[in-house]
Amino acid sequence: MKQRIFFSVLILVAFTGASCKKWLDVKPRDKVIENTLLNNETGFMTALNGVYLDMTDEKSYGGQMTMQMTEVLAQRYNVGGGHSLYKLASYQYTETEVQSLFGNTWGSMYKTVANINKILSVIDERKNVFAGKHYSWAKGEALALRALIHFDLFRLFGPVYLQDSTAASLPYYTSFTTNFEAYLNGNVFIEKVLADLDAAESLLADDPVLTGATLDKEESHEGVAWSYRNMRMNYYAVKALKARVCLYRRDKVSALKYASEVITGGSGVFPFVKLSEVLSDPRNPNRVFSGELLFTLQDSRRPVKYRGYFDPALKDDQILTAAQNRLTSEYESNTNDFRYGSSWLIPGSNLKNYRCFFKYADIENSAARFNNLIPMIRMSEMCFIAAECTPDPAAGIEYLNMVRRNRGISDVAGNANFAAELLKDYKREFYGEGQMFFYYKRNNTASLPGGTGSGTIAMNRQKYVLPIPLDESRFRN
Repeated sequence: MKQRIFFSVLILVAFTGASCKKWLDVKPRDKVIENTLLNNETGFMTALNGVYLDMTDEKSYGGQMTMQMTEVLAQRYNVGGGHSLYKLASYQYTETEVQSLFGNTWGSMYKTVANINKILSVIDERKNVFAGKHYSWAKGEALALRALIHFDLFRLFGPVYLQDSTAASLPYYTSFTTNFEAYLNGNVFIEKVLADLDAAESLLADDPVLTGATLDKEESHEGVAWSYRNMRMNYYAVKALKARVCLYRRDKVSALKYASEVITGGSGVFPFVKLSEVLSDPRNPNRVFSGELLFTLQDSRRPVKYRGYFDPALKDDQILTAAQNRLTSEYESNTNDFRYGSSWLIPGSNLKNYRCFFKYADIENSAARFNNLIPMIRMSEMCFIAAECTPDPAAGIEYLNMVRRNRGISDVAGNANFAAELLKDYKREFYGEGQMFFYYKRNNTASLPGGTGSGTIAMNRQKYVLPIPLDESRFRN
């Protein structure tokens, strides 16, 4: 996919409320957009909102990067031979439909990077159009989003970092351009990710999230964009992403530092969910545990995607669900676990006689603030990172138990096999969120439990490193 798609069309939306969007009719010429849209604060925020909307595309975080492709690669679902994703689940990367899937995700995410870079290309020279500290906050968000998307592309298409951190990886675009950037070595690429995050952290140092401006609070006097901050890349989300990136490159000291700062500073802002929030209203369960999401996307099309991926009305060879014995094993048959009891249910009306995945099912109250959310970064991940990175085994167990106590299950004993218990909770925590493939790749895991519920799948570099899309290679050459 040629990079000249960069900003051929910038998707733009304006928020007129917490979840109300308005399409703007704009001409797709860069200078027209620059001169007529990016000339006041409202225009900049409209463009930035468009980036968030871009990210909910099915080719990106609204599907392939969370619920579908990455989960299939991690053998999370029982994908049989008749399923349209069977070749992906079998790592048949040379097949046309699989290559198309990879190419669509690559193109969608790099296009979003281009849209971010268009905003960044003029924001400094027009900082005077912003009120108060809004310029710093807007630029901080844009830089953090650029880092997030690049990092996830790296986690898909880049090398197995543990095995070869200096291998050529991907291009990192820091400017709005129609030219191809060079492929960077993996360690250099990661430095660019962290450089963007360092700058974002500084710019967001007094983010309204620090005063508790999240989904659970009323609109801030600063305006909608500066309210409900866990629906945007906020200060705590930036630190959390730094923890994730540092762990990926095996810098456990830095990863522990950032994760601990999020846990300590953000625990009051992002409290763990209570059982009453999840199950007290069976018609409107908060299955995504919204209050503890450090960063989340809102996708009005999530119900449609749910019906296409997980709906019990789908045929057996179309539905995405886990092998039942895998669920029983992973959750240890404990339906008291919030994650199991709320998201994995046997549907009524005799649609299926096995547990189906309901995390993203629609609820009756469409106005609920937690409706249509797609989790991107959780507080629990910070506990897992801190648990893995602390040099004190007892502290590691305590971080892990912090999550378990807030999921309705008993503590892990002090003499337990820590690595095995941590892996169990990773599996239970992130169904449908796209994180397990990256966990396995980060650790260069030699084999994965098969999605069918029996046997294991041998893994290697060829399976962990997705091939660069053919269109990209052709145009470069």
